[in-house]
Amino acid sequence: MARRELRRGAAARARAASAAVGLLLWAAAAATAQEMETPDRDSLMAAGHGAVGAQPWIGEELRYKLKYSVFGIGQASLGVPGLDTIGGWATYAAEMHIEGSVLGYDIDQKLYSWIDTGRLFSRRFMKDDPGRPREYDFFPEERRVQQIQHRDSTWSIGTSEPLDDLAFVYLARTLPLEVGQTYEYNQYFKEERNPIILKVLRRDKLEVGAGAFNTVVVQPIIPESSLFAEGGNAEIHLSDDERRLIVYMKVDGPILPFNITLHLEEFQEGVPTGDGGGVEPEAVP
Repeated sequence: MARRELRRGAAARARAASAAVGLLLWAAAAATAQEMETPDRDSLMAAGHGAVGAQPWIGEELRYKLKYSVFGIGQASLGVPGLDTIGGWATYAAEMHIEGSVLGYDIDQKLYSWIDTGRLFSRRFMKDDPGRPREYDFFPEERRVQQIQHRDSTWSIGTSEPLDDLAFVYLARTLPLEVGQTYEYNQYFKEERNPIILKVLRRDKLEVGAGAFNTVVVQPIIPESSLFAEGGNAEIHLSDDERRLIVYMKVDGPILPFNITLHLEEFQEGVPTGDGGGVEPEAVP
């Protein structure tokens, strides 16, 4: 019943969508056509790996059961409530929340990424950890990062298309994902953590609360990441269809050295940004 209600709600929102979304994207596309530099050697477009075009993410909401081994320890969510603008550029305002408790430790991690709608790189990234919020503003045209909150600092980066942890996940959803393929990028916004890697491990079948899915299994590796650290055995199961829904994730525990898993319980599909559908652009605080 919950899944049917979510899908009915998605359809209603898509029918009621504002034409302002289409106007916003038209303006961003026009600006990109005029101002975009020739991509450098390590860019997503030059590598032929990034899919440019409207993605069906607006209004998408994925809800998960959080587990440690067989024990339910909390819940998680992942989605794109709407569009936002950063420095005049249209972005997908993506967010991920993980909350629960295990072995006396509380887990409360929130990630926000503002992903450029045209080229699928990050324009802003925020980690809202309790007592230690961090926000990073990216200036791709200047190849510069500014960290605000917790510690103010600025540094240069070697790419005009930076990626953060969450933007990397959304980029993975657009790739061909042939088993045995390894994708490598020098785009992470902290230079010392490059390259970041995505390995396509296998195909699988998985049954979760939201249903049964054929999946493509990938392993993201971002050195020193709180979710996808090297040696942490992280895995993401993406639905083996055009939606590339994130059905299951195994990630590093934000506090303790163990893996926790996210099992898709229910979902609301999103809509493409270029069809006049979607929801009103919404800023993430």
